[in-house]
Amino acid sequence: MSLECVPIRPAIRRRLLVAYGCGVLASAAAVGLLATSGWLITRASLRPPVLSLSVAIGAVQAFALGRGLARYGERLAVHDVALSRLGQMRLHLYDVLEPLVPGGLGRASTGTVLSAFVADTEAVATATARRLTASVDLVASGSLGVGLAVLIDRRVAVVLVSGVGAATVLALAVSRLDARATRREAAVRAGVADAVIEAAASAPELAAYGRADLVAERLAGLALRSRSVALRRSLVSGLGRAIAVCAGAATLVAVAATGLSEHGAHRLSGVALAVVVFDTMAVLEACGALPDALAGGQAGRAASARLGALAALDPPTLEPVVPSPPPPRPAGVALESAWVRARDGTVLLRQVDLAVPPTRRVALVGPSGAGKTTAVHALLHFVACDPGRAVLGGRDVASLGRSTLAARIGWVPEDPHVFADSLEANLALADRDAEPDRLVAVLRRVGLGDWFEALPEGLATRIGVGGRPLSAGERQRLALARALLADPDVLLLDEPTAHLDPTTAVTVLSELFDAAARRAVLAVAHDDAVRSHVDAVVTLEEGRVVARELLGLKSTER
Repeated sequence: MSLECVPIRPAIRRRLLVAYGCGVLASAAAVGLLATSGWLITRASLRPPVLSLSVAIGAVQAFALGRGLARYGERLAVHDVALSRLGQMRLHLYDVLEPLVPGGLGRASTGTVLSAFVADTEAVATATARRLTASVDLVASGSLGVGLAVLIDRRVAVVLVSGVGAATVLALAVSRLDARATRREAAVRAGVADAVIEAAASAPELAAYGRADLVAERLAGLALRSRSVALRRSLVSGLGRAIAVCAGAATLVAVAATGLSEHGAHRLSGVALAVVVFDTMAVLEACGALPDALAGGQAGRAASARLGALAALDPPTLEPVVPSPPPPRPAGVALESAWVRARDGTVLLRQVDLAVPPTRRVALVGPSGAGKTTAVHALLHFVACDPGRAVLGGRDVASLGRSTLAARIGWVPEDPHVFADSLEANLALADRDAEPDRLVAVLRRVGLGDWFEALPEGLATRIGVGGRPLSAGERQRLALARALLADPDVLLLDEPTAHLDPTTAVTVLSELFDAAARRAVLAVAHDDAVRSHVDAVVTLEEGRVVARELLGLKSTER
């Protein structure tokens, strides 16, 4: 997939036509300005009556003013188109990558994905703007300039066309050299993004062990590579500009020499010679932007190829073409003879049978790597079962739409994300239309009532990065509050006590299960504290169910 092939919205297409129109007007005004200026200068040197120059003087003023206004309009429209396309491409890229999360990105690092969203999409949009501006200028100025030269003298026109053609070919040749440096620069940029993200995530541990030098050394190495790649790109870019200047100068000299020869043969007047020389300068001005446009085009194509490689990844699961209707309430979940394999063929689950009926509570335990989280992901349809299936209310989750699963299955991950936003915005992630009273009620329901009362700005209090810090227990409760706002039939609790001390773990578990009310609950856990809250315990080892234990009924019938 190439993001450049994303269909252009009608509104953007209209602004694109405005950009083309303004570009043509600006190029025509530039050619007219220089050609008229050449005629006016040489004609005035003959000291004709001033009134005979008044039309040319007015034309020069009109062309100068029109060129500035048209160029401003072109730049405004081009940037509007580029920014609109940038937003459209990022939304499209999000839609493409969203089904790949959490297990479908393969070896693509966080830095690679971040660079794709930020730098690569921007490179494609910038290349579009540069290509648009340069192509309009070159075609319009070249056509008008060459047409005017043909009307004045065909021999001069041939020299002009030859010079412009040679300059274009040389610029294309240099742009090929720039492609390799562009690819290296993108790889270094992704490495820098990875290093920065890792440094931010590991800062507390590095500071505790006094090893901040590890980050400094890695960043210093990346900075050296980045400097080397940037220097190489600068050299190639400078070479392209130098060739463009030399080719333009050679073309101008050749046109002037040919014009002087025609003037000496009495086939070209002195005034016409000045006009054709100034006309050549207008055409060469448009050609001067070609190296930068081609370099930007190479960067845009390389960025588009990297984005295409990300988008070409096959999602672990597919959305059904025609989703089945939601199952009746209340619904439970189950895995039926489920096998799940990783992309490399590694078996993660081996014929797992697991049932959580409505209103019942089951704990899924086992050592790290046993497949507990994979089982949760299978129930959420993040990964596919083959053979076997995951079901919600007796219906295969593969036949249900993602929106149905999100509404009927609430998920509290091991490390829930808290957005750098207000408390209300974090809760509204589950229900945009929830009234403030309902948000406060669900906070009290999950044991955050006293915490909320102490907040200085209530629901408007900013939390997360740069805001009010949250403890591990508060994050778990907040994640459960989000899940409950969606009013699901099933709650999946993935290691709800992983980062808590034993005393806090007992309190949080009690609050979580009390808040779950009559919902089916599957709790993934390591410790035994969960046993007092569930009806059954299923033990996994190496992707297999090795034990099942029925306990006393703990489900509430409230």
